[in-house]
Amino acid sequence: MVTCEDKNRESAASEMNTLAKGEPTAAGAETKDDTGETVGTEDMSRRICHIGDGEAGHAVLEYVWSSFARYHSSDMRESDYRLIMDDRQWATVCDLLQGYLAMDDLDNAVRVFRDRRMQELADSCLPDAEPTPAPPGLPQGWWTLLEAAYERLGNENGLRRIYACYIVTDRLPWSRKASDVPDSEVPRHGREIDHDYYVRKLKTLSGEHWPEDVRRIVRVHQRYYRDPMFAGRQLSYEELLRSERLSDAAWRYCKVRSHPRYSLLDDAAELMEDMFDVVAEQHAEEACNILLVPLRDADSSILKNDSPELVAQVIEVLRKCQPYVADRVCAECERLYGMYRHRQRLRGELKKLMGELTSGATGVRVKE
Repeated sequence: MVTCEDKNRESAASEMNTLAKGEPTAAGAETKDDTGETVGTEDMSRRICHIGDGEAGHAVLEYVWSSFARYHSSDMRESDYRLIMDDRQWATVCDLLQGYLAMDDLDNAVRVFRDRRMQELADSCLPDAEPTPAPPGLPQGWWTLLEAAYERLGNENGLRRIYACYIVTDRLPWSRKASDVPDSEVPRHGREIDHDYYVRKLKTLSGEHWPEDVRRIVRVHQRYYRDPMFAGRQLSYEELLRSERLSDAAWRYCKVRSHPRYSLLDDAAELMEDMFDVVAEQHAEEACNILLVPLRDADSSILKNDSPELVAQVIEVLRKCQPYVADRVCAECERLYGMYRHRQRLRGELKKLMGELTSGATGVRVKE
């Protein structure tokens, strides 16, 4: 079965042979195809079929219209890549940006991106540092232009790499909340972050290669983005861990980001609450230890007052941990009940929970 990428590779090889012979390849010129027939370069370009949803190409075309007024249309349809560049120009742009962004390999791309970010942070502290050249006003800067080139040239492996790189480096897209309003007219506060956007796109594109891509993303992330001092929380990667139920990888991710050296107790507990269902599959007791720590800190935000919202949060944490560390949950209930004598709402909810635990109404699993 001949794939789109095979056709593109054959077309590129044919064009390289033409260049080697010194024959013209400009738009409108004639050359010979693989069968020996004379065809125009426009006919050859039609043989390259683009892949993906065309979103990056659409963004580039919209950027060209709005920035340079080179083209104009009142009705944005599916991206027409030839309005922006011909296929030889797309191939040239692809080669240049792939080299600049080191996107020939996922490890290299992530390492270069991380090193450049760290250099930018270091330079920002210097009063005479030269500013970094501004990328084009595209959703992901130069990355979007390279993504569009991959789409146009049918480079599936390139698209998979760039989506994986977005996930590892946490390059999240902003999407509009109101679908009936043009994107350019929606202010930033009217947008929301779609955390699993690139996870969905990569999974759709990868097909049978999806397990391989997931393993590669986890490996590269743990190699270059393990340090929370630089990376912090990475929401797109968290979505990948949750959707694929990667308990061990999720625990490694949460463990280092919950260390007191890098995180406040409340922030660590918030992270663990978000990732608890996945982490608990293999590391339930460790996850519960992190969740219960704020309950032993009188200054934590969850114990700030006796409001219904905070009391509900306390009870939710205790109920979440109860199936795994029932004896410790009982001890925490008794301690909190005796410690906060003037918080009637909290004491009332704790009393109910202790009654359930004592009677076994919630199916307590006592820790051995």
